[in-house]
Amino acid sequence: MGQFNNEIWFVGAEMAPLVKAGGLGDVMGSLPKALLKAGMNVRVVIPYYKNIIPKDLMEVEKSYPAGTVNFGEIPFEFGVKTGFASGGIPLVLIEQGHFFNREEVYGAHGGAEGYKDNLWRFAMLAHGTAYAMKILGIPLVVHAHDWSGGFVPAVVRQTLGDKRVHVEGAGVLSTKLSKHINAKGLRPALVFTIHNLRYQGVYGIDDFYDIGLDFKYNSSFAYEHFGTINSLKGGIKLSDVLTTVSPTYASEITTHSFGFGLDGELKNLKDEGRLKGILNGIDLDYWNPKTDNFIYYNLNLKKNRYNLESYKEWKNFKLKNKRALFSEISMPVKTDKNGVPFPLIGIVSRLAEEKGINELLDALFNWNDFPFQVVILGSGEDYIERKAGRLSEVCKDKVYARIGKYDEALSHKIYAASDIFVMPSKFEPCGLSQMIAMRYGCVIAAGDTGGLHDTVSDISDDNIEEPTGILIKYVDAAGISWALDKLYGFYISDDIGKWCSLIVNSANRCFGWDDSAKVYEDVYYSLL
Repeated sequence: MGQFNNEIWFVGAEMAPLVKAGGLGDVMGSLPKALLKAGMNVRVVIPYYKNIIPKDLMEVEKSYPAGTVNFGEIPFEFGVKTGFASGGIPLVLIEQGHFFNREEVYGAHGGAEGYKDNLWRFAMLAHGTAYAMKILGIPLVVHAHDWSGGFVPAVVRQTLGDKRVHVEGAGVLSTKLSKHINAKGLRPALVFTIHNLRYQGVYGIDDFYDIGLDFKYNSSFAYEHFGTINSLKGGIKLSDVLTTVSPTYASEITTHSFGFGLDGELKNLKDEGRLKGILNGIDLDYWNPKTDNFIYYNLNLKKNRYNLESYKEWKNFKLKNKRALFSEISMPVKTDKNGVPFPLIGIVSRLAEEKGINELLDALFNWNDFPFQVVILGSGEDYIERKAGRLSEVCKDKVYARIGKYDEALSHKIYAASDIFVMPSKFEPCGLSQMIAMRYGCVIAAGDTGGLHDTVSDISDDNIEEPTGILIKYVDAAGISWALDKLYGFYISDDIGKWCSLIVNSANRCFGWDDSAKVYEDVYYSLL
């Protein structure tokens, strides 16, 4: 090894639309696309999940000789393949049948019940990434993501040493260059992104000796954390710079309430200038109500900036998609005494305690004859899944729940049909669903935290000129009921302009990647 190429490698467990369990997948699919568009040289490294990657979304072009890693005394062989995802994003696929030929990315119920060998599965991803560098050349930057990419910095350092490559030249990461740099004994710059600090990849310390890492990484300066292996902690400690997915969340995680035991480490990194909050974006081409192939009816407006005169077409767009969705799921369109359809609440979420869905369900159970219809898509913790299913049984003409597995097509249809999109999160690193929902003309009700605070303009704030929804200060059944009741008041108001302006304001919010991609570009160059 020793020859560098002018590339940035993204490494993680997911990449939409090939394979997605949450927001990480969206970012792994859309940020590299934005960087490629900006002229940078990018590859994405993911496991080769043969069972769950649709063949029409990816083209495998080449296979390379197999590599081997010893986990304890057991050798495991793995393969490396290269190809392209739809949209032309270059791929490196780490192939290992025993670890990656599964029906889910992390485990059952959207990862709520993780596979017992996830430690070895994602250690395999790290070793496969380092082996691929031997074949394809060493990238100038390795950008690893979340706990599933947490072993990448250690394996890169173990393979190439601790001294970081330094390269002069503003365009060194550009696709216009075919630049190779001989830098024997140097390693790439290491960037690490936390998407959700709650999930850290914590395992028994005895298993450390069976994942192919040098003993020196079993220390408080790397993966050891109060007598356990902590994949996320090691990824944080061994990277050159740490990013997270919104400015507010970058501040929150340095506090005891949001730090999940790592707030001390994170505060130190922030004080050193190594922790940056960069707001995520969405793929504006993929999430586009005018061209979306998943939805029943597209938005018939040519302009990209909307005004109150656009509301008639937005109303038509919503109503037609709502009727079509209800026909598909066999739910009647309910109306009030004046014949006005009940507003549709959309929920596309992991059904986890942090998401506030349990409290939302309590609010609806406790609300006498609530004036909404609700469509829920999600999977997660068993007791929340059961509660959502029970609500749909009790209120079958008002509530529909698709529980257990993510459905991409249905998610698009929910965004297009919903009047109100609810994300009552207790903490939310960034959240992409609210950005998508606003693009489809939804009014947002969300917890006042993390990226939701950064992206939802609160109608309760008199200083906000173009509100897009309401922020819930106290995420409990009473707080959620208050927020929904207030939005319902706008929906049925005699002053229809209030509701129209909320929809138009939401649709005008643009959360593409252009600005944030430039910030990431600056981060990469600052390390080189």
